[in-house]
Amino acid sequence: MKQKQLFITGTALALAAALAGCGAAAPAADQTQARQPSYISMTQAQTAALDAANIEAADADISSSTLDEVAGVSCYKVEFTAGGRAYDYSINAETGEVMEMSVHDEAAAPADAPQTDVPVSATATAPASGSSHAASASVQAAPNTNASAGKVDEARAKEIALNHAGVKAADATVTKSKLDYDDGRQVYEIEFYVSGSSGYTEYDYEIEAATGKIVSYDYDAESYAPPAQSTNSGVKVTEATAKKTALSRVSGATEKDIYEWKLDYDDGRMEYEGKIIYGDMEYEFTINAATGAVTEWDVESVYD
Repeated sequence: MKQKQLFITGTALALAAALAGCGAAAPAADQTQARQPSYISMTQAQTAALDAANIEAADADISSSTLDEVAGVSCYKVEFTAGGRAYDYSINAETGEVMEMSVHDEAAAPADAPQTDVPVSATATAPASGSSHAASASVQAAPNTNASAGKVDEARAKEIALNHAGVKAADATVTKSKLDYDDGRQVYEIEFYVSGSSGYTEYDYEIEAATGKIVSYDYDAESYAPPAQSTNSGVKVTEATAKKTALSRVSGATEKDIYEWKLDYDDGRMEYEGKIIYGDMEYEFTINAATGAVTEWDVESVYD
């Protein structure tokens, strides 16, 4: 009887020791922290897109770079034009690989004429700073039917806005014409004014790029002198000087980092409006064209 009790006791002690051994090893797994994502910079994403398209930076006009998601993966959406074509690239924010792309001709085409995105075979290489993922992949990118400008080009968007406003092209002065993203879709932002005997009327339109549909519009009749009559007296600060003023506030930024720029007439004065994207930050500003003073300056992260 004693031998059986001793055998059970010995077995229990062995089992307890085994369990203790498993318990001691558990904290090692708990101490392993999940890898935090490390993103490449926006500049590296732009370089990856240009490399994939086999286009030199000096030959491209980058119109937009934003951080977004594609199929649940963080990516940079890079848009640029070069050689009469408009390119849209989605670059994996961690690896620098091309996830989606589309390209279409900028030449005018009828609104009902189908336009096909051209697939591009390219190699995207962008070192991921602080990341273990080095991007060096040969990608055969499929046409991006969702992000493409589709059936409507810039000239057609202007025509749609002018026709809706009942304004002849010869009577209108276009102050802004830009392809941008709004609520996940591409839209053309068209702004123009028409002079009258007692002032002028400003028109603002958003035209959906895929369909030509008018997303929004408004107009504002002003009684003060139109820009064409006040430009010489209202602009005393050159564009180059105004850009230098804005860039001086963002250490390290150059003119290549200015993504939006226009001369506008607002509240009776001429002013420069622009946007700088640098170091994962976005700077929007307004500069008085008569005095050179910065009247508005807003800063936010590109991740917001």
